[in-house]
Amino acid sequence: MKDDSTSKIDKVEKVLFYFLCGFALSLPLSKATTNIFLSLALITFFVRIFYKRDDFSKVFREYKNIFVVIFFLLAAIFISALTSDFVLQGIKRFLERYVFHIAIIFPTIFVIRDKKKIFRLAEFLICGAVLSNLSVIFQAAPKLSAKVWRFGGVTSGMIQGSLLSMFLPIYILLFLHFKEHRLKIFFFLASIIGTVSILLTGTRGAWLAAAILIPTVILIYSEKKLKNFSATLATLAIVGGIIFFTPTLSNRLATVTDLHMQSNSERLLMWKSAWQMFKDNPIFGVGYGEYKFAYQTKYISPQAKEKNLEHAHSNFFQILAECGIVGFSAFIFMIVYFSYFCLRGWSKEKNLAYLMFFSALWGMVLHGLTEYNFETAMTSKIFWFALALCLAYCRKDISAED
Repeated sequence: MKDDSTSKIDKVEKVLFYFLCGFALSLPLSKATTNIFLSLALITFFVRIFYKRDDFSKVFREYKNIFVVIFFLLAAIFISALTSDFVLQGIKRFLERYVFHIAIIFPTIFVIRDKKKIFRLAEFLICGAVLSNLSVIFQAAPKLSAKVWRFGGVTSGMIQGSLLSMFLPIYILLFLHFKEHRLKIFFFLASIIGTVSILLTGTRGAWLAAAILIPTVILIYSEKKLKNFSATLATLAIVGGIIFFTPTLSNRLATVTDLHMQSNSERLLMWKSAWQMFKDNPIFGVGYGEYKFAYQTKYISPQAKEKNLEHAHSNFFQILAECGIVGFSAFIFMIVYFSYFCLRGWSKEKNLAYLMFFSALWGMVLHGLTEYNFETAMTSKIFWFALALCLAYCRKDISAED
């Protein structure tokens, strides 16, 4: 029989797993519900630490480089917050958008050691994402006669675009990976739903991100590279044809290179302002959390028409302006190391978890060229949770389990 302490630990871990399931399912659907489940999961994790924590050191050793990269990112952002004119405001935002979001990694990789449970968490996350994608279609269906299509379903079109940039390649990878007929049908339908949804968001940056990332991950994944890559290009050509023969979509796509379009010209003005902030404050930037104040009071262009913008519509320009070369270098280093980690892991182990996280990473990065999505609640938490699931699933001490 198990002793009393072991029984308590098992009960705590069971409750923690249920909270993580709730977190995973609600993550693409509701910020408020997700925060509740994340808070409950973290509280339960601290209870687990109270009863047992001597098994954590092995995970720290295995993924020490990952933790070092995250530490440097956190340190760079925190230092920038300390150098701002509004220190308390910067620290509060740092705790909310970095510490709280990243915290999901710890209960996931330190406590969940069963591959079946990790797979179940991924299932809940994907089901939540598909439901979120369906909400776009349900919202759009009665309004397709409108001249402009910009639908976000349960969230905004921009956020939904970021989520689809991350998930569409994952749906397609899973469709290629699974042999079971039932799963192939599900991920084929998920891919169709995701494709329709991303078009209905009207988010051009997400369209381009998906168009770049999907062929890339398929080329990395496929043994029959020419066959699958050709099929992917043919599919993208069909989608391109749908866009071309749908006036609302074709008109929207045509604006990508139109520098006179309001959103494009405004972005260019914001990026010039962000660059000027960096030039004036090259080391630590204007201060983490200070972009809005600096932009609206000092750096806004006289040509700007949107006076109340709160971010730079780009991860790269936002971090460069707020956190200077220190924060920007940490962010770039994170992207480079995480990409290396995924590609090396896939090359050595052929574990699909690496490519799934690679898709989440680069979906966020590519759409983040023209949208500030790294700190958006849904995108950020999905990104860090995707990392957590990858690390948990690829742990050496559970690699032999089915």
